[in-house]
This record gives sequence, C-alpha cells and structure tokens, in this order.
Amino acid sequence: MEEKLAVILIMLLLASLLIVGGMKFYEEDVEIGDAEEYVLEDLAQKQPLADVTEILGWETKTNELGEEYLRIRARATLGMKTPCPIRIHYFYHYPVQNFIADPPEYITDSGCSVCEGTGCVIAFEEEAIIASHTNSKAERVEKYVNGYPDAVPSVEAEAGGWKVAWNSDSAKYGYVVEVKKNGEIGDIDTVYY
Repeated sequence: MEEKLAVILIMLLLASLLIVGGMKFYEEDVEIGDAEEYVLEDLAQKQPLADVTEILGWETKTNELGEEYLRIRARATLGMKTPCPIRIHYFYHYPVQNFIADPPEYITDSGCSVCEGTGCVIAFEEEAIIASHTNSKAERVEKYVNGYPDAVPSVEAEAGGWKVAWNSDSAKYGYVVEVKKNGEIGDIDTVYY
C-alpha cells in the first residue's frame, strides 16, 4: 500500500512539473508572439513606405531589478529596388525598460555610399546594391545606372558575398556584378536581352 502511494505521489509530482514547465513554455511563447506583433505594428507606423520590415532576432536580457525582458532587433528597408536603398535597424525592449529606447542604427542612408578598401565589410544586401555601382571598380555599372533611370537591382546571396543584377527596360543589356563581403568587386558580366 505504501509503495503504491509513493508511486502515485511521484507520478503526481512529475505531472505537476510537466504542467508547470508547459505553462512556462506557453507563457514565453505568447510573450514572444506578443512582442513580434508589437514590433511589426510599430515598424509599420514608423516606416509606412518600407519595402521590407522584419524581425532579425532577439535576446533575453535582465534589468537592474533582476527582471527579464526581450531585446529585439528589427529591420526596415526603403527603396529596395533603387540604386540607393536605405536600411535601418531598430531595437526594442519588451516589455519596455525604463522607457529608454536604443537609437536606430542606419546601415545605409541617403548618402548612397559604403566602404571600399582595407577593413571594409559588406554585410547586407542593401550595401551590396550600393557597392555594385559606386565602387571605383564598377564605373561602367555606375554609367549604366545613371544613364538608365529605370535600372532596377536584384540581389542574390552567394558564398562570400552577393550577385547584384542590374536591368533596365530601356536597355538591351544589363550587368551582373559580383560584390564580395570584403567590399571588393569581382566579375562584372554584361547580359544581353
């Protein structure tokens, strides 16, 4: 009888632990879902003309009171199909921590320039688009982009960088530019239509 009672108590204890663990998982899942919804709604209000808005990731942080919160990194890109796309990273604290927000981080801006040379890192597709026509080794692509105002870029990630294709309905040709992550321009191929 005592053995059966001990087995029942152990089973009840295990069941309780599973229920509490499941509730914690559900609570965390709901909190992340709520946070994502809040961030995407806020981005839509901050950048209503953005071509791309997305959450890039989050991490759990602890404030000075020992309370956990999420630090969420999100992105908004404006003008993705232009020669000079603007990419901005926003950081959110959820729930709000002391009402102090991190300032937005402008990855690219209206200056339409990115690094070139030693120490350069092209980390994002918007930077690759800009480098594909502003790099000193891409002069013919720059002439193409300036000569055909309807030129539109498309980007494809590849090992070690990107391929940026430039096409214009007004031209009988376009370019495919290899942009390496270190900022160097690789092959520039002319594509005829």
